[in-house]
Amino acid sequence: MKAAAMLGALSFVLMVAPAPAALAAGGRIPVPAEASGEGVIEYRMPKGENLFSLARKALARQDDYRRVQRLNRIADPHRIPVGTVIRIPVPLLRSEPLAARIVALRGKVVLSQGDRPVEARTGIDLAPGATLATGPDGFVTLQLPNGSRTSMPTQTRMRIVRLHRIILTGSMDYDLAVDRGKVETLASPLGDDRNNRFRIRTPRAIAAVRGTRFRVGFDETTSLAEVIEGKVAASSQASGQAASLTPGLGAVIAASGALETEALLPEPDLANPGRLQTDPEVRLVLRPLPGAGGYHVQIAEDAGFAKIIAEQQHPGEAFAFAGIPNGRLFVRVSAVAASGLEGLPSTYAMRRILAGVNASAQVDGDTMRFDWGGEGAGPRSYSFQLGEARGDAPLLVNEAGLGGQGIRIGALGPGVYRWRVGVRQETDGEVVENWLPFEKLTVAAPD
Repeated sequence: MKAAAMLGALSFVLMVAPAPAALAAGGRIPVPAEASGEGVIEYRMPKGENLFSLARKALARQDDYRRVQRLNRIADPHRIPVGTVIRIPVPLLRSEPLAARIVALRGKVVLSQGDRPVEARTGIDLAPGATLATGPDGFVTLQLPNGSRTSMPTQTRMRIVRLHRIILTGSMDYDLAVDRGKVETLASPLGDDRNNRFRIRTPRAIAAVRGTRFRVGFDETTSLAEVIEGKVAASSQASGQAASLTPGLGAVIAASGALETEALLPEPDLANPGRLQTDPEVRLVLRPLPGAGGYHVQIAEDAGFAKIIAEQQHPGEAFAFAGIPNGRLFVRVSAVAASGLEGLPSTYAMRRILAGVNASAQVDGDTMRFDWGGEGAGPRSYSFQLGEARGDAPLLVNEAGLGGQGIRIGALGPGVYRWRVGVRQETDGEVVENWLPFEKLTVAAPD
């Protein structure tokens, strides 16, 4: 099945070839012409055109007109009826290179252009042959010439195989290869030109795209495709299986070429999503979702998640992120099925103002000394409360507006007490309060 033959509005095609033995040992993605989606373009012959004039203006090697002649079974290369549609293999055509641009970057990102290492930074243009690899804290988003965006989260490696404009037709030819990890793409519509091509390949599959939102990933043996918007026609050359995927469906392609489809898990819910995040660690808890084997959480500066700050994926529902800056941020959460397919995402707005507080208590001679401090920007004052452990007992000490030096309390009789410390902080004109939970304090009777 040819990828070009399946292109339609809001669709892409997965093509799976039998796995070469080299891939089992971690080899690079092969690009044979038959299975790589190189394909052909269609060109309608105008008045006065023949294969020789076509070769002079459009082919990289003029002698390749013979291959075009054989492919189209043209008897006389000098005389071709006006309006005849001929098929030309893309590798034979002259093209001009285009560039992708890094529009967002954070953490460790390794970039090479060909065999030459290049510093990865926002605003740099990437030509065909570039390779990007994100580290454990790295994120990068590329914008392609037609406005499409591809985001790479942590631990992902991707190559720009082709990024060209075909001179003969003006058609775009984009080809990205995911060697490891997962990418998410928001693909701009490619228009009415059937010769426009946008492919994202893994070692097991090729996705030919025409305006959609989807994810493509590879985890050493299995290729995954998850469609959020758009339509998918999936086919395995190894097994002969085929499936039509609508939004909310995914495909898993095993090393054998076997293709299985399943519904993506629905959007999970974030518990207490409107909570102001003031602690040193941003803590997020998801409500359990039936069928989920794990969860994926991302924090970004923008609602489109081009500027990702942090992400985690693990089996539990509780997540903790350190080093998150102040600001109005966004959280995206999704559930991961046992098959590895990531489900539909939910996005929440999140306010982050670091107003950390910590405290300790210790005996100092005949008194109890309570010390406190914490991280945060702007003027701050502390409050201290102490009372008997009984919940309905009145507070013995309830002081506000204290500085950062702590407080000493004397003459505490034997008994069980509860105490806590809070901070009041003003940041960028906004006042926030953050309290530690009550802690238990036992004062023993003297021997």
